[in-house]
Amino acid sequence: MRGETDPGAGAIHTSENVSAVENGCDRPDEEQDRRGGVELMQLFYAPRSPFSRKILATIVELDLAARVSLVRIDPWTDETLRRHNPACKVPTLLLDDDSALFDSPVIARYLDTLSGHTLIPSAPRTWDTLRREALGDSLAEAVIRRFVDRLGPHDDRLERVVARQEAAITAILDGLEAAPDWMRAPTDLGHLAIACALDYLDGRSPDLEWNAQRRLLAAWFYDFRENSSMKIAADPTIGTFRSINSPHPSAEV
Repeated sequence: MRGETDPGAGAIHTSENVSAVENGCDRPDEEQDRRGGVELMQLFYAPRSPFSRKILATIVELDLAARVSLVRIDPWTDETLRRHNPACKVPTLLLDDDSALFDSPVIARYLDTLSGHTLIPSAPRTWDTLRREALGDSLAEAVIRRFVDRLGPHDDRLERVVARQEAAITAILDGLEAAPDWMRAPTDLGHLAIACALDYLDGRSPDLEWNAQRRLLAAWFYDFRENSSMKIAADPTIGTFRSINSPHPSAEV
């Protein structure tokens, strides 16, 4: 379900940007950047996707926004992404040699190598960071699955599937609340994954009232989402990306 697309507002669509994406060039000085050895990248994203937001926040935290142009896309309806990613999912990162990276854990690791391993720290914190990233991604997947499945007709099978997702959501949240030491650690990829998943949970499943009994986790999240990286991930137009392009209208899911 990592291709879940729940587009929101905020993309810029100009004929100049459309031309740039079609021609593989985002700005007039791109050729100069290429000659200087600066790698330029395009990120295909959907605004509400928690996995897209994780990568957007990662790019901001790593100070790579000036090297990335954004392509807002709805992979549910736009097949143009499939030529870069056979699964037609977001996020997908297109490198300057026209090769593509996907999904979000792979993209995050690649971006982190460009910055000298800023968000994936060295041992002994490495595996704790990646474990929390996996928990955040699993939380996001469970929220997506619960939301999408509840849109369909209800039957016994569907109720069991929804119950399974809710059990995963509860267990992940309880585990994060019960061992809060990670909340005081320097920002890493695990923090970004968890925060983006909680943001999606807030927006998609307010009926679960997850924050009522998890005061430590809630306090951390509502403070953390005030970081500039989280604000820009929610609205990339306030960031410093090379360009933001929306080639096709986005559908509400």
